[in-house]
Amino acid sequence: MARFIINRALQTLPMLLLVAILAFALSNASSGDVAEITLRTQGIEVTPSILAATREAMGLNRPLHVQFWNWLRKAARLDFGISYQSRKPVSDEIALRFPATLRLSLAATLLSLIYSVPIAVLAARYKDSALDQAVRVATTGGVVIPDFWLGLMLLYLFGVYLKIVPVITGSENRYILLPAFTLSVTYGSTYIRILRANLIELKSAGFIRAARARGLGETAALVRHGLRNAVLPLATLLGINFGRLLGGQIACETVFSWNGIGKFAIESIRLKDLPVIQAYLLVVALTYIAINLILDVIYMFIDPKIRVGRETS
Repeated sequence: MARFIINRALQTLPMLLLVAILAFALSNASSGDVAEITLRTQGIEVTPSILAATREAMGLNRPLHVQFWNWLRKAARLDFGISYQSRKPVSDEIALRFPATLRLSLAATLLSLIYSVPIAVLAARYKDSALDQAVRVATTGGVVIPDFWLGLMLLYLFGVYLKIVPVITGSENRYILLPAFTLSVTYGSTYIRILRANLIELKSAGFIRAARARGLGETAALVRHGLRNAVLPLATLLGINFGRLLGGQIACETVFSWNGIGKFAIESIRLKDLPVIQAYLLVVALTYIAINLILDVIYMFIDPKIRVGRETS
């Protein structure tokens, strides 16, 4: 197991280097003078002498390959430099906001699983019934509905009309339910559709028929023997979606004033805060790589055949 994890971690190094190159190149390819934008956002009059001094202080006069090498050496130590706007270490700024995104991601994932699993089991159990058709219609709508529109409607209903929550909620845990539910709708609808299809396919499997022959009802057989086999194909999607959530849901965080990493990133892009943009892209890539590694380990525990294959390879 340890050898497998070390090998997988080493295999990610070329990918991380490629991501670092792309993050640096893309952040520097956007239009506009970084030094001029920084001065204007700070209310400083832009003159040729001040602009030249600012560019020198930011290291923007150096060749791009020198800038990249200096940034990469520091990034390897999780030192992403100083934000052009806040004048604070980028690592501290991200560390300040990442926990809020992590809490929201965990809440949205947990909430989507809480209602998607029982709904999928019932829809598969009563295939082609009125309940199943209603579930299919609802999940189709849930997959395509924009999260920013749903968030605005929920905020209007519970914040403006019912006055249960404040319109500007901030990142407090007591107000996490609305943004978490908003994010969970699209993901939960997808999980329901996948689980339902997998469970319907498993209904005719031999081990399900054997369980029913031993006296188990169809619902109990699906839950006790079908879910474990149906959930494995879902694990990959669950991990990918969780990585997307950890990358920050810009629209949802903006609507609910949730002070997460996605909201911070979009503000930094608008202000052309290059150290923040580069750090954000690299952190998101690291998150995806780490989640994929965790998924590989989980697969080995869920499916013994995968574990045997990994150990013998």
